[in-house]
This record gives sequence, C-alpha cells and structure tokens, in this order.
Amino acid sequence: MKEQAAAESSSQERQLVALLRKLPPERSAQVFAFARFVAYETFKTDELELFDVDEFLEDADTENDAKWEAIFASDEGQTALDRLADEALAEIHAGKAKPMIFTASGEITPG
Repeated sequence: MKEQAAAESSSQERQLVALLRKLPPERSAQVFAFARFVAYETFKTDELELFDVDEFLEDADTENDAKWEAIFASDEGQTALDRLADEALAEIHAGKAKPMIFTASGEITPG
C-alpha cells in the first residue's frame, strides 16, 4: 500500500513537472503561487525555506539522472561537452545559429 502511494506520488510529480514545462512563465508563476497557498494551508507556514529542498530533490532523482551524472562526471563526458560547446560557438560565429522563438504556450519553435 505504501509503495503504491509512493509510486502514485512520483507519477503525479512527473506529470506536474511536464505540465509546468509547457506553461508560459506567467502561468507557471500562478501554479507556484497556488502551491505556496496549499503548503501554507497544510503546514500553516509560508516560510518555504523551512522545507529541506535537497530532501525533496533526492526523492525526485531517477536512475536515468544517476547515469547522466556519471557521464558528466567522467573525463570522456567532459571532453564530449567541450567538443559540443566548441561546435556550437563555431556555428554562432559563422552566423549559422538561429534564434530561439517561443510559442504562446511556451514551447520552442524553429526560428
């Protein structure tokens, strides 16, 4: 029962994050304001600093996150990142880069 509740909570968190990423910034701010309201009603405090953010983030880590962290921490990963950064800068300097344009819903569209 406890595992099922944890899995449901994790699923809801992923869905909420996916939804937030699609919202325009002003709508995300509204969601955040509502979350603060719910937190206040639940814990009777508006001091979000009292919450251990690292503790919540630890719960959100996935196996995939751990794999990416290992890649970024490796020498090969850093070399690959450096190469990608150099390629991106070369494209910018050559005038091949395009600006990022956002739709009304906050998604990126080709520029």
